[in-house]
Amino acid sequence: MQEIQQLFKVLYNVSSKPGTTAISHKQKGLEGIFIQGVTQGKYLSDSDAAYQLYGTDQGDVRYKMLKHRLKKKLYNALLTVEIDNNKGQLQKEVECARLLTIAKLLSKQTEYNLVLTLCSKAIAISQEYQFNDLLLSAYELELSTLTNQGTLKTYNSKRNTYLQQLKIVSLEKEALSFYQLAKAHLRSTVKVRKALLAELPRIIERLTEIASEIQSFESFLAYYKTSILYYELTGNFSKIISVTQEASDKIASGQISKERFDMAYNAYILVYAHLRAKSYTQGLIYASDYYNLFDITTKNWFAYMENYFLLAVHARQYELAVILLHRVRANTNFNTISSDSKERWQLYTAYLFFINPAAPVLKNFNYQSFITSITEYSKDKQGFNVAILILQFIYFLKKGDSEGLLYRIESLKKYILTHLKDSFSLRSKLFLKLLMLTVTEGFDATSCRAKGAKHYQKLMETPTPGDAYAEIEIVPYEHLWELILEEMPKAGV
Repeated sequence: MQEIQQLFKVLYNVSSKPGTTAISHKQKGLEGIFIQGVTQGKYLSDSDAAYQLYGTDQGDVRYKMLKHRLKKKLYNALLTVEIDNNKGQLQKEVECARLLTIAKLLSKQTEYNLVLTLCSKAIAISQEYQFNDLLLSAYELELSTLTNQGTLKTYNSKRNTYLQQLKIVSLEKEALSFYQLAKAHLRSTVKVRKALLAELPRIIERLTEIASEIQSFESFLAYYKTSILYYELTGNFSKIISVTQEASDKIASGQISKERFDMAYNAYILVYAHLRAKSYTQGLIYASDYYNLFDITTKNWFAYMENYFLLAVHARQYELAVILLHRVRANTNFNTISSDSKERWQLYTAYLFFINPAAPVLKNFNYQSFITSITEYSKDKQGFNVAILILQFIYFLKKGDSEGLLYRIESLKKYILTHLKDSFSLRSKLFLKLLMLTVTEGFDATSCRAKGAKHYQKLMETPTPGDAYAEIEIVPYEHLWELILEEMPKAGV
């Protein structure tokens, strides 16, 4: 069932006429009913579908044959689907690949004139969009054809062109393999990611050489993505800003294909890097400028809004943060994002509630219910465990619950000993120690400020770590400490 659902999703996403694909629910008989049930989400599993269609289970041979026929039609439909014009690069890439597939078939039938005609079309598209691997295939097919007809002079000229292209594609594949190596390692454990750190500078140096030598889109993309991975890992967000701005400059000068380059992704990374580099004012300018690159119906819009919102909070532009949160909450597609994303937005909302509880967008937010229901020390909340601990502590502080605060102190001590051993956890460790002072100093803001001055100064001097290790600071710890000190006299503890 999952395979069929995935195929329908792909057809819907790429088709210029979604809903009128080659596979229509208007087909007669059980197949039409099956298609309608799948596309409308009526069947949660094969068992559901088999029972509703045949009154049996999924082992029924009739149901298996029905699935087999439909899957075959769906895969065939992918070969002929008319690609949406808005997906220009994909449309041209698929068109080029289809031309070459037909040309290979014609070559087998020795229809050489037709082969050369199709190769010419494929070459024109490939050159325009820098599809170098497809261009190589077209040259290869053209060269094969010229061994059977045409002059030796033409053959030799085409062979030289082919060999030059072969070198370009070979270097592109080398560049791609480096990027894939880095990405595969960075998806692994922290230990594996650390081990890769020593290798990445050499890899980036080689990628720079390749991109400079062949100046192709794919080689630049490999350099661009690998550089972002490396600088994110090391926490050098100023370098990420430079890399993204370099990409924008190359687009503007026509050095790389604007049709193929993902400007929205570049904008997302640029805004994120400004957040992590603490360049909040410029980051907010970029966030506003590039806002319209993102479709509000997509998950990417919500991801972009996370960085936009955090920039506003870190810049202490809390009114803007309220406006941005309202946009997110008012978006009817909020329920389509993942549960992890929803929970992050709940965390952001809770922190904003602490800062500005009177904001209209927070009117229906049940702060108490959220705090008491959320759990910490969870792998699926990696990066947010400290944020949750802090939020729970703040809740008991606002509530004036001495017993609850004393219990949280023990939780904080245990968490520091167990989870904050590495140097990259220093900021979180320092802030949790500041929180503990609020209890040991009897909730006296003046005393906490004096006794915590040493920790606070060290906190300001400690940079945020690289993204591979960082606990997320929804509100910068320095700002949050000041807010907590202001709140303490009101807590009535």
